[in-house]
Amino acid sequence: MTATTLATLVGAVATFAVFSYLVKDNAAYRLVQQAALGAAVGIGIWIAWRDVLRPMWWARIQGAFQGGRAWSDALWLLALVPGSLWYFQLSRKWFWVSTLVSGLFIGVAAGLAFKSQILLILPQIGASLKPINPFAGPGGLTWASALDSFNHLLFLVGMMTTLLYFFFSLRTESRLLKGSMRVGRLMIMLTLGAMFASTVMTRMAYLLERLGFLYAKWLAPR
Repeated sequence: MTATTLATLVGAVATFAVFSYLVKDNAAYRLVQQAALGAAVGIGIWIAWRDVLRPMWWARIQGAFQGGRAWSDALWLLALVPGSLWYFQLSRKWFWVSTLVSGLFIGVAAGLAFKSQILLILPQIGASLKPINPFAGPGGLTWASALDSFNHLLFLVGMMTTLLYFFFSLRTESRLLKGSMRVGRLMIMLTLGAMFASTVMTRMAYLLERLGFLYAKWLAPR
């Protein structure tokens, strides 16, 4: 039995073990689940060492001791001090020590997340300002400019009514507000429906890929 045949056989057995969950939860499914989780953790540790720790930390320290880098790079050894504080989470008595480094990391992560959100939202706000005048184009009024204007107008109406739907502090006795909020709710429902359909199609793609693997790689050679 070649390595390729063995890999195909293992893949087929693992696929059937996962499919067995459709009947009920069983030991074979849990075994494959735990094996996949363990493999993912192991691969993640290896990638963290290969792409982050070794080039950005260990290589600098090693180069400083070997003379290939500045002596200041050896100070990266001090990173072991805050890193070792994480292990105090295993102690009930000294758990508070780990909160020092965890608070630092949460603060840094919050700052980076806030920055990334600002850089993500501001371009979206700028892209939401779309022209709705069909005569503003260089060629004047054309079918293309009219369709673009209608598309932009529909987008702006959907965006504004969706935002209006979340202003819960406004009184909704006005028929105009009630109608606008209904339109916003309809836009939200359409968006959630499209997202759900995309999720279903993604799962179907996974299923078809596994079925194709079983037919082309496992059954066909037989």
